[in-house]
Amino acid sequence: MLKFSKGGRSVPVIVESGKVSHGTEPQGARVAAAAAPAVDSPAPRSAGHFPTSGAARMVARDDRDRFQNQLGRMLEQIDDPEKLYRTALGQIVRHMAADGGALFLRHPVTGGLRTIEWGRAGRWDGRKVWAFLEQQRPALKETEIMAPVVASGRAIGAMALVRAVPFDPGAGRWLTRLCRKLAHEMALREERRANRIVDQIKDKTVRELRPKDLFYQILHGLRSLTRYDHSSALLIGEDDGARLVLHAEQIAWTKGKSRRIGKRIPVPKDLRPALRRAAAIRIVSFGPARGKGGKGGVTETDGSPEQAALARLLRWGGRRRGEPAEGTILVAPLHHDGHLLGLLKIAAQRPGALGAPEAGGVERVVRHVASVIHNAREALSMEERIIEAEKKHAMADLARAISHDVKNAIGAILPLAQQAREEVEAGTFDRKVLAEDLTQIEQSAQICQRIFDGMLQLARSGVRPVERAPLKTILEGALSILGARLKRAGITLELRIADDLPEVNASRGGLEQLFLNLFTNALDSMSAGGKLRVGARRAGPLIEVKVTDTGTGIPAEQLKRIHEPFYTTKEEGFGLGLAIVRSILWENDGTMSLDSQPGRGTSVTVMLPAAAPPEDAPGPARGRA
Repeated sequence: MLKFSKGGRSVPVIVESGKVSHGTEPQGARVAAAAAPAVDSPAPRSAGHFPTSGAARMVARDDRDRFQNQLGRMLEQIDDPEKLYRTALGQIVRHMAADGGALFLRHPVTGGLRTIEWGRAGRWDGRKVWAFLEQQRPALKETEIMAPVVASGRAIGAMALVRAVPFDPGAGRWLTRLCRKLAHEMALREERRANRIVDQIKDKTVRELRPKDLFYQILHGLRSLTRYDHSSALLIGEDDGARLVLHAEQIAWTKGKSRRIGKRIPVPKDLRPALRRAAAIRIVSFGPARGKGGKGGVTETDGSPEQAALARLLRWGGRRRGEPAEGTILVAPLHHDGHLLGLLKIAAQRPGALGAPEAGGVERVVRHVASVIHNAREALSMEERIIEAEKKHAMADLARAISHDVKNAIGAILPLAQQAREEVEAGTFDRKVLAEDLTQIEQSAQICQRIFDGMLQLARSGVRPVERAPLKTILEGALSILGARLKRAGITLELRIADDLPEVNASRGGLEQLFLNLFTNALDSMSAGGKLRVGARRAGPLIEVKVTDTGTGIPAEQLKRIHEPFYTTKEEGFGLGLAIVRSILWENDGTMSLDSQPGRGTSVTVMLPAAAPPEDAPGPARGRA
């Protein structure tokens, strides 16, 4: 292990021959495009590959040009970046007659250093390597030469060669030319990588329709594209930029979900105009904290003071124990047809870590991202209106279906109540008979209460929060609403629910609507009677609910279209039932499969995520793995 000293602290870098290893994150500064030329030893050399006579120089130049062309053709055939690095280093070491060499590569965002070594390189002076990467000109021995590797306007590495005899003057400049070729090939590989990621982002986000899934697909793609090491977030604007709401956040520095989802960030009035008209991607870098508990000041700003103030508004990292603060923030406005949709935030831990290459990558996808977010929100709004229309239709159907049951229940209550009143007034009542009559009245009233409770739950509007929901209670409640209809239609109910069935993570109101819809469809298919089987059991991390009927079944040609909105096999209906079921399952991370055979019936299988055991639940202690 080599320990590179920098700024009073040691940065370990493990070096193995022909292998790559990673060190900790250094605090290296960004290097401009005009990187320092290769550093040669100041003293003249007496031995090497660079003769001084004219004829010899021409021969040497031809040899060098031939080698450079051969090296270029060789590197062009290599797609794997790691193989590219090793091949280039090995070829250059042999060509320069060096005893050994090393390629020092710095991560563009984290600043972490890794080293690839070739031959008998020995120990490298880490201070010289860091000085060279930061555009300084350290004094080298006559037996050492170094050259920069500059790509995308940054010095992302350096190559160093060493041998027992001194290098001739000009060897460093020749090494610089060879490193330019290597940097060019590295830039081409990086461009191909970025192109693949951009295509993946566009492909996956076009397929996603739900905003929740879409947002995280976007953030996942941006992490691959920019390699950020802190976090990314997607915020949606409300009330013409008066507020920003955090809808998705991906954290890179630790495993776990964000606890800030739903956070509302008020935008000061003086920043709202700048937010609404912001079009370009801006990068703000923050310096170290000033004083105890300080958040640090802006040391480098790509934009106006308003953009720096906006970045400070989005800098919420470092406020919790063990949480690093953002050192650099990239802000990308999302606009559609001139209207502000929201912001993309990408953050790195190191000040100055994000630059033009990262901004350029985000610029390639930001318009597409804004477009798909706009389309997804429009689709969601239309779906909500459709669901509301279907809900009203379902309420009307349900009211007609249960009106007979409610009438029967009330019809049983009225004569019993009237008779009990008359007997009490006349003093002729029998206590035992009166108790039985009151029990029957209570049962009939409970039937009415369950029916109306179910209708009220179905009628609730708005987005229901995901919570721990008791699936067994939900299934039994939905079946109780339809209990009288089952008996009247001559349908036998077979209910098999596991005793140890855990709760699920889902919207309770959504599940009530979902299963009421599935049960109603099953009843509609058994107009001549039959059997309804409802089973629920645990299947690994999921809960399986199977609803099976012995009804008419669905022909294969209709089964292909059964999930399409507005497609129905019923004489009366809008054809939105299963589309709504699929929508509810999508919101709750569930899935559904349907199998049907004409004349034999239909089976619907619903899979839902089981809720984790509550941390404070009583029971035996669970050890950590």
